[in-house]
Amino acid sequence: MMFDMMFDNMENYKMKNLVDISTMVTQSLNFFEIKDKIIEKMLEVVHPTKSCVNLFYNNNYKYAYLVCSETLDKVPDLYDVKTPRGIRIDFNEYPRYIHEAVEKKQIIYIENIFEDERAIDERELAKTEGYVGRIVFPLVVNYNVVGFMTCFLTNEDKINQYDIDFISSVASLISLSIDITMKNNNNHMLVLKLRGAISSINEATEKLYFNNNISEFLDHLSKQACHVTNSKEAIIITEKSKDKKKIFSCYSIEGKNQTNIYPTIGKILSQDSIGAYCNENKLDNKEINSYIYYKIKDKDSKSVIGYIVCANSSKYTEDDLNILSILARQLSVALKLYQYNLVEIKHKIVENELDVLNKQQKLIMNESKIKYGLDNELNFYHRPAKVVGGDFYSALKLDDEKIVCILADVMGHGIVSNYVVAIIKGAFKVLARTCNSPGEIMTNLNDMLYDEFDKMGIFTTCLVGMIDTKKNTITISNAGHYSPIVIKKDASIKRDLNCKKGIPIGVLENVTYENNVLHLDECSMVCMYTDGILEIKNKLKEEYGVSRLESFMQKNYTYSQELIVENLKAEIKKFSEKENYDDDILIVMLKNN
Repeated sequence: MMFDMMFDNMENYKMKNLVDISTMVTQSLNFFEIKDKIIEKMLEVVHPTKSCVNLFYNNNYKYAYLVCSETLDKVPDLYDVKTPRGIRIDFNEYPRYIHEAVEKKQIIYIENIFEDERAIDERELAKTEGYVGRIVFPLVVNYNVVGFMTCFLTNEDKINQYDIDFISSVASLISLSIDITMKNNNNHMLVLKLRGAISSINEATEKLYFNNNISEFLDHLSKQACHVTNSKEAIIITEKSKDKKKIFSCYSIEGKNQTNIYPTIGKILSQDSIGAYCNENKLDNKEINSYIYYKIKDKDSKSVIGYIVCANSSKYTEDDLNILSILARQLSVALKLYQYNLVEIKHKIVENELDVLNKQQKLIMNESKIKYGLDNELNFYHRPAKVVGGDFYSALKLDDEKIVCILADVMGHGIVSNYVVAIIKGAFKVLARTCNSPGEIMTNLNDMLYDEFDKMGIFTTCLVGMIDTKKNTITISNAGHYSPIVIKKDASIKRDLNCKKGIPIGVLENVTYENNVLHLDECSMVCMYTDGILEIKNKLKEEYGVSRLESFMQKNYTYSQELIVENLKAEIKKFSEKENYDDDILIVMLKNN
């Protein structure tokens, strides 16, 4: 039983990392900027310790350019022709089985280089690099092989079919990333489609985690399948693995309860390919002018367990088929999760997965502790809840005089809020170095994220601060967040703080945010916080609240930040008589000595 739970948890780590890789792909227009991060994410959850990617350029199979080889020790140094495109290697130098994988567009697994005759010419290289097994995954774009990814196995590495399926999914996402990079003219539309698809998958999967409503989940995906392929109607049909009972969902932009697709399902799916599209009416059904489908395969048995079919777009493309394949793959994973929920393993899976997300957020924020001047310090305390929240803090030192920081509280919990935090972090890093004030950063942040947030139905409150160490000021822009607590030199609270609240990020379009300047000469501490600590309750259901936090800061502001944190932990534990809390606790402290 313990082994089964460990296995299930690892499968969900893989799903989480697959979502992370998908997010990287949709946020980048350049495969070469994210290639090493994709491989790193992949190798976190599978046993191979080494992997590389080779590309063919312009359908020229004479040379295979090694473009991703960070995990290899010896191989890159064996070849002299290094170009901006990568290390150029004559493809004829590769073993025959790699040629076979490319020609047949199929995965080939050589379990033992030293026993398999197909790898006889590779054995010296295997000894040099230190591997005994090799798996080749062709990278296919528009039915053309544009390269291949290789995983190398040592004697200690163990790999099973689930790992191979996961790596195959990563290879598909790498192919998509390469496709995005190649298609300069159609990049914008494709990225928007992919972002919409991934956002919908994240949202729907999170709902399935917690409400176990498979019908609602399929309704959501059939609607999204219709929208991202510009179809007029869509249908998803799958079956429960044990009782073979059909689960059905359809969506029509015209609001019909029935679909024209169902009567012709048999003819559409009689084709052998796993997915295809047709832009001509070749069916008896006159209501169907064009269609696209992708079959859903069970990741364990490889059998077809359902299908997604969309109809009546003006013109289907390979991009639509690629997007539908992502929906199908994620639907397969989500259905497996649904089965886990039915046997009450759900809570353990979620707890372990969210623990990983918590650790990731902690790593992100640990980079944001900054000291400046003789004894001034910008520091924070973050205690994540069991369920991952959307509390986020980051700070950057722009130069010797300017430090900029952000504190945000995203509505909701779980994978979606963690995904949103990643988006905010990326946008903030760019805007912090291109904008001149917190108000300008906040205004641009809302402009950049409004469409995405509106689509996902979320918003975030936010503070952006810019410290001018020369003038000894902090300028703050407020997007619907709590105003900071400011402790003056005489330990009193500064009550005349002018920190005007703007609208939260993602609520309204075209919002302009103001700058509020605070002179630090009269202040000893500026404390910014999210609502997690305020909403902690005692046995009488009283909230800790702003007043108690102000009183605590007045008594403790002269201490070191480390002692303040320890005292705060003791204070809220005594108040609540608990050690675990329902929401994140995040406090940012600027000590001005």
